[in-house]
Formats: sequence, C-alpha cells, structure tokens
Amino acid sequence: MNRLAVLRWLLSGIRGLLPVLGVSVLARVLQQLLGVALLVVAAAAVVAAEPPTWALAGWLVGIALVKAALRYLEQYAGHWVAFTALQRLRELFFARLAPQAPAATQGRAGAELTERATRDIDRVEVFFAHTMPPAISAVAVPAIALLWLGAAVDARLALVLAPFAAAAIALPFLAGGASWRGARAVAARRGALAARIGDDLQGIREVLGFGIQHARLDALDGADRALTAARSRDGALQGVRTACVTALLGGSLVAVLAVAADGADALLALAVAAGLWTPIRGVDAFASGLDTAFAAAARVREVVEAQPLVRDDTATTGAGPAGTGPAGSAPPAASAPGIVLDRISLTYPGRARPALDAVSLQLAAGDWSTIVGVSGSGKSSLGALLLRGWDPDAGTVSLDGVPLTALPLDALRRRVALAPQQPVLLSGTVASNLRLAAPDADDARLLDALRTVALDDWLAGLPAGLDTPLRERGVDVSGGQRQRIALARALVAEPEVLVLDEALSQLDGATAATVRARLLERHPGLTVVEITHRADLVPDGSPVVVLDAGRVLETGLAGALRATGGAFASIEARAR
Repeated sequence: MNRLAVLRWLLSGIRGLLPVLGVSVLARVLQQLLGVALLVVAAAAVVAAEPPTWALAGWLVGIALVKAALRYLEQYAGHWVAFTALQRLRELFFARLAPQAPAATQGRAGAELTERATRDIDRVEVFFAHTMPPAISAVAVPAIALLWLGAAVDARLALVLAPFAAAAIALPFLAGGASWRGARAVAARRGALAARIGDDLQGIREVLGFGIQHARLDALDGADRALTAARSRDGALQGVRTACVTALLGGSLVAVLAVAADGADALLALAVAAGLWTPIRGVDAFASGLDTAFAAAARVREVVEAQPLVRDDTATTGAGPAGTGPAGSAPPAASAPGIVLDRISLTYPGRARPALDAVSLQLAAGDWSTIVGVSGSGKSSLGALLLRGWDPDAGTVSLDGVPLTALPLDALRRRVALAPQQPVLLSGTVASNLRLAAPDADDARLLDALRTVALDDWLAGLPAGLDTPLRERGVDVSGGQRQRIALARALVAEPEVLVLDEALSQLDGATAATVRARLLERHPGLTVVEITHRADLVPDGSPVVVLDAGRVLETGLAGALRATGGAFASIEARAR
C-alpha cells in the first residue's frame, strides 16, 4: 500500500466536504499573502523619504486584522472538515469491523484494534486539517509574491529567489520515500507496544500468579526500545530535512544581498523572502506529520477493506418472513431435525490441522443436546458454525431444513443465541446489558430472564435493581455472575436455539443444576446445544456428541455412553 493509494482513499471520503475545504484553502492563501504584504508595507515605509506615520499604522493594523480574521476562517473551516471526516472514518471503521467478527478479528489483540480505532484515526486529522491548505498555499503564495516582485520591483531578484523557494518546497517530497518507511515503522512498533500492554493488563492476575512479571516487563522494555529506535531514525530524518529547508531559506537572503543593485529594492526583496518563510516552512511542518497520518490511515484502511469471511448470500435478499429461508422455498417438513451438520470440515487460516473434519450429526428440535470434548477437540468451533461466526470449508449446516447460508445473518442471529464462556459486559446498567439483543424488552422480560438463571436473589440485593451500574467487562461481579448475566441476555432475545459454550463452567455444581432445571422448566420448547468438557454434569437422558481432534467419536444418550466405558466415560473420569 503506497502513499498515492492512501491519498486517493482518504480523498474519496471527503468529496462532499470539498467546498468547505476550498474556503479553508482560499483563506490561508489570502492571509499568508497579507503576511507578506505586512512586511512589504513596512519595508516600503522604511525606504520612503517621509513615511506617513498614521497612514502606515492604519494600513498595518487593517492588514493585521483582516489577516487574523482569515486565519480564524481557515482554521475553522479546515478543522470542521477534519472532524467531520474523522467522524465518518470512525463510523466506517466500526461498520466494516463488525461484519468481520468473530472470524476476521480472532487472533487480533484488542488493544491493537483499539489503537487503530482511536489514536490512528486521530492521527489522520493532520491530513484533513493541515495538508491540503498548506500544500496549495506553499505553491500559490510564493508564485504570486514572486510575480509581484518581478513586475513591481526587480525581475532579477524574483529569479534569484525562485530556485531557493522551489527547492525548499520540493525537498520534503523528495525525501518522502524514506520518511514514509520511517512513519510506517513507527506505527507498526506503536501498535505492537499497545498490544503487549493490553495483554499484560488483561492478564495481570496470571502474570503475577505465575511470577513472570519480570520477564513480561523485560519484553515490554524490548518493545519500547524498538519503538524508541524507530522514532529516533524517523526524527533524525526529519531533523536533516528541516535543517536543509532552513539553510535554503537563509541562503535566499544572502543571494538577494549579493545580487541587488539598489538598497531599496534589496529591502523589498528581503521582505518578500522573509514573508515566504511561513508558507514554505509549512510544507516541511505538514510533511513531518503527513507521513505519520498516511501510515495511520494505511493501518485503518487494512481493517476497513478486509473482506468478511462470512457474508449474507446475495441470492436471499428477497427472503420471505424472518427465518423462513429464500422467497419461494418450500417450508421445512415438520419432521425435519432442528439442526443438521452434513460432512462439515473447517480449518482456521494459518492452521494445518482442521478444527472439524467431516463431522455429521443431527440435533433434534426441542432437545437439550450436549457436545462433549477435551480442550481443542473442536466443540467451540462447532458452536461458532451455528451462528455463522465461521462458514465451513466443506459441508452444510442446516436449521429446520434450511441451510444457514440461505438465511439472512440478522434473521439467523435472532433465532440462534450464544452464551459464551468468557462473556463481555459493557459499561452501563444491568438493564442496558440485558437489552443489548432486544432493546425494546420491558422490565418484566428482564426479570424473568434473571430468575431463570438464578440471579433474582442477587438482583434483589442490588441498591438500584436493574438500574445498578456495571463497570466495563463486568469487573465488579464474579465470573459465575458474569456468565449468568450473559445467559440471561441471550434469553431476553427469545431465541429458538440457545448455544451454551462452557456457559456454566464457572458455577458450582448446585447452582449449575438449578440453572439447568429452571431453563428446562421455563423454556420447554427451546433447543439447547451445550458445549462442555464437564461430562460428569450431563444428565443420563441428555443426547450427547463426543468430539475429539475435530471428529465425532460417539453419539447417544449420556447414560448409555457411561455404561459402555468409551470416550465419554473417559472424559467424565478425567473431569472428576
């Protein structure tokens, strides 16, 4: 991804804002020309035989006031464009990231994504507010000022100044390749450092528990040194470039003094040369931040343009009622099993071994089916397929006889809800967290869900009930309470299929049994798919599928599998 491609991409997002940006450009050009005029008027007064003091003061004050007003207009218009563009970019980032989850976001550090969504997008502000107006004024102001100098004072002096101005403007762009590489290196090191800090903060208990804090601190120091080294190289390049620009501008003054034949002309030319310092140095100033902005924009664009691995089938845009499949398709037979997986295979990107390998099974509607396996057996991957978190590489997953790929994602995820092992609670109240999947749910519905997961007594002890605030990630509740709040949230959505991915793993046996009993009692028609390694907690009458290394080893009722002493019994013995 080169700078030109990033430039085109950024410009495509501000087409409707170009008139306002044009106001900013025009205001900058005019106010910088007035800056040159201030010096020229003062120089002309110095060389005049009898300088008109009051008239001169009036001119200088008038020019200064107009210049200040234009400066304000430039900044206001430029930053209005910048902040509007950043708002659009941030909305675009989240709109494009959401469909990629969880498949395209798996393995990405949350802190690194946060860095892209916040600081990287903020760094793009330099492009919108501090690039186009300075770039245009850096060419327009010297051109206009030198044309005036050549026409009104001395063409030779204008020709002497022109090469210095052109070289000073071009230098930052000539060094652009090295500056771009340096800025990208800094951005990459910054993202790596943010990811490491985020990992260490989230895993602080594990780090301290295993006594590896010194090793983690050493690794953090290494990441910090890498960032410092990248910044030092980039800063050294910027320093050399700035020194060269300053030398060129200083050289232009010496050249004027060497060539000028008349003292008055020399003073006017020096005034013009000094007045051009501001627009010309603006190029070097924005070039320093521009490559940083481009590097940040490139990182944002990587996320925005990543293609979701799971997409809505465009052929089903004319689907019938929610969840019935494509328009015109036959209704499923009443005897069709609730969920069918037919020769499913799934291999995660970058992995050689498949997570699921030719898995075929049926889960009956209205049953509480249990997928059992050790860690890494593929059971969570199977659960992810039921919500199309991933699509299989081969085979078909069907719900009531309709392939999941033939259902709009929104309709599917209204019918199938997931309660994960590590749920995320957001900053807000208990009620707002429960209403995430059903914003219109009334309090009675929320209370019913909390009773089902045996949190009614807990809720009664809260100072504000449903309006009690929860901190980010639910750090002020226990792991078991967090799991049950997430399960209640899934129930509030009133799904047809509920997937429990180790969703009761942090509960004691008695509480887990209570939750199971209440679920069965209060939601008798609900199809439940429980994913667990706790074979010892599975009732004898529950249908069971045993997975290992992505393959089905056993299926049957839990009681019968216990009696055979096979894989299920072995996992149960290990759990005890």
